[in-house]
Amino acid sequence: MTSDSSSSAPPGPRPAAEHALPRISAQSLLGPEGITGPGHFHELLRSATRQCRKLVDCEQARVWVARRGGRRLVARDFPEDGAGTQPQEHRLPRGEGLAGWVMTQQRTLRLGTGEPPPADVKGARPAFRSALVIPLLRRGEPFGAIECLDKRGGDFTDADFDRLEVAAESVAFALDYALLYQEIERRALEKEVLLDITRALASPFDLEEVIEEIFKSLRQVVDYDAAAIYLVQRGTGVLEMVSEHGYPTGSEHAFELQMGQGIVGWVAKTGESVIVPDVSTDKRYVAARPETRSEIATPLMLQGRVFGVFNLESEHVDAYHEGHLEMLAAFAAQAAVAVERARSARDLMERRRLEKELAIAREIQRSFLPAGAPSIPGFDLAGTSITHDEVGGDYFDFIPVSETRLGLAVADVSGKGIPAALLMAGFRMSLLAEIRNEFAIRAVMRKANSLLHESTERDKFVTAFYGVLDWRNSILIFSNAGHNPPLVMHRDGTTEHLLDGGLALGVLPDSSYEERPIALREGDVLVFYTDGVSEAENEHGEQFGEERLEQVARENADRPAADLLAAIVDAVVVWTGERGPSDDLTLIVARKTGPTP
Repeated sequence: MTSDSSSSAPPGPRPAAEHALPRISAQSLLGPEGITGPGHFHELLRSATRQCRKLVDCEQARVWVARRGGRRLVARDFPEDGAGTQPQEHRLPRGEGLAGWVMTQQRTLRLGTGEPPPADVKGARPAFRSALVIPLLRRGEPFGAIECLDKRGGDFTDADFDRLEVAAESVAFALDYALLYQEIERRALEKEVLLDITRALASPFDLEEVIEEIFKSLRQVVDYDAAAIYLVQRGTGVLEMVSEHGYPTGSEHAFELQMGQGIVGWVAKTGESVIVPDVSTDKRYVAARPETRSEIATPLMLQGRVFGVFNLESEHVDAYHEGHLEMLAAFAAQAAVAVERARSARDLMERRRLEKELAIAREIQRSFLPAGAPSIPGFDLAGTSITHDEVGGDYFDFIPVSETRLGLAVADVSGKGIPAALLMAGFRMSLLAEIRNEFAIRAVMRKANSLLHESTERDKFVTAFYGVLDWRNSILIFSNAGHNPPLVMHRDGTTEHLLDGGLALGVLPDSSYEERPIALREGDVLVFYTDGVSEAENEHGEQFGEERLEQVARENADRPAADLLAAIVDAVVVWTGERGPSDDLTLIVARKTGPTP
């Protein structure tokens, strides 16, 4: 080890008085009982700093130590009296400053009053009159430095250099011992915490409880100012923050990230862990906390598939190192199994709830559908409602109005499941109530609209077609409330679309409705349907459409109503392919078969 000194001549023999000054021993630093706990390292630094300052009689002394991971040096200022005063921590990138320089060069640096530092000293340079800096070696490798600034009464002497050099050996030994003790304690704590979290996560299935336990245990071994777990949402691929600690209220924009967006999105996309020492220099960073300075993130994986990200943020630059990443990854492995198990349990409960709701909705829907088509003179009728896996609000009915008149109703309620089934029930009851009062069709629709508007939420509505078939006179009087227009295919090859009526029911409180009669002749065919038929899509996203519906109906117009209806259903099923229909298929077919007796 050599010394960079001022331009003065080489030192001569040291006076005996100088050599008699006190020295620092490892025992004086470690204390009579040695290292006794995790807090002792802090006390060791305090003792070493004060003794070095006293040893060379300087204004300021710092003991710099490379933190775990080695990218930065850390030192603390300890006031001389120390009573009730919190030490101030300083951080320095490795290789920068006077301490970084002597570690890189592995040589002592001594500067006299007014003497500039070497030109290759990088980064921050403390203001000083004189300086004496000596590297600390650990098994031959530099891991820190003692930095003494501003000798009282002049410059640092050769005797100061000798004493500090000897002291550095004792300080290095004591720090090495303390760091080794810390490492043993850290590993023991990590194993204990991992064992505890394994036991804790073995039983709870509630996702929130699982994540809360993970956050609490992790803080024992990796400090953080904010923590979050993001899960990849099935189907969308969006990363949703499902639980967090330390994020400000109102930062909702950070709670959902696209795959590849931000540091979290990058980890999810690549499946790689990352340490970001300074988020201000990383273009991937998405600001969720103004105070955040560094970040660490690792993927949650099962069977090689990324399904989430574990993310920690700190308010200190370069707060995390490889050891923290190893610990976070270990937690992530435990968390992945526990979170996936909890999420699967939650999904199972939700699936059972939906299945129960689906069964109830189907029963409601089934109870209101006719058991079969009535038989009336001169007409052939058929109807069906084939429900999709997720029950919608389709409805059709044959309603006896009088001895010679039959009501035909087709409707589609907005929404799915039980809410749609209940709304359909409300529409059916209001429709039947007004029909019993023998109101005109336009009045029936107007009153049904008012009742629905009063009793349902504003975003709920019903599209409906209601007509009364006077089979004796072969006349259909109808009103269409925003529903798919039924087709009337005349025997002469022309087609009518029954549009007359008004708005969907329940949209506005005072909607009025028109009604219109249409005469039917032998060979005419009527097809009433819901949008599940016309909007059924194939694998290319193309809809079945009204033209194709009319084409199929015309090709089968001479067949019985039930066969014609079946032909339409078969055509829709073939059109949708392996996907199958994505909505209910509801149809009524009416054929004028001959003169009324």
